[in-house]
Amino acid sequence: MIMYSSDPMSLVSWEAHANYRIPLASGGHVEAEGLEGGKIRILSVSSTDPMDYLDLRYQPGNILNLDPTGATLE
Repeated sequence: MIMYSSDPMSLVSWEAHANYRIPLASGGHVEAEGLEGGKIRILSVSSTDPMDYLDLRYQPGNILNLDPTGATLE
């Protein structure tokens, strides 16, 4: 399994954000933190499918805007 994670300094942040585990169609999942305004920041990807790591939407640090039409890259 490949583990793709963001900077470990984010683990020592004093701010409390809601964390989400979002399942992927391939069977893997994305860990994300909730931000204000209906947005999430990708923290890590865990999957056995290499194509999940190549998808720009799931790269750690990206912020996705959640709206009724789906998540869009910001």
